[in-house]
Amino acid sequence: MAIAVSNLNKKHRINEKFVKKAVRGILRILKKRNTELEIIFLSDAAIKPVNKKYRRADRATDVLSFDLGSCGQILISSDMALRNSRIFKIPFEKELILYVIHGILHLSGYDDGKPEARSRMSGKQNYIMEILCANISLSKVLTRR
Repeated sequence: MAIAVSNLNKKHRINEKFVKKAVRGILRILKKRNTELEIIFLSDAAIKPVNKKYRRADRATDVLSFDLGSCGQILISSDMALRNSRIFKIPFEKELILYVIHGILHLSGYDDGKPEARSRMSGKQNYIMEILCANISLSKVLTRR
């Protein structure tokens, strides 16, 4: 398993080493072996042009997943994760990891374009989050100042 995590949004301090640990746990739950994955945390401003280019939507988005053949790449707006964590009243750390799970599921063939598929994907996300949280504390996702 080769996992790279980088945080290009310096407004939010993310513990990249811990996110790698969480990703390994997610991949174990999904029984994914020999996976190469790159996860990049971005600002809304940085993810918006990528969303416009690849999805023709001129706005920021939460998660973009790209199957690059030998490697999967997931782009995550940590700005949106913070906003949504406040809206849904859940910890920021949990929202970030939910986005990671969401991106990995997209790379695994899950789709959320139609209501039935969205429901299936949401159920799988919740299942993975439950198992993951039983094994590790997400409180370490953020680097404390």
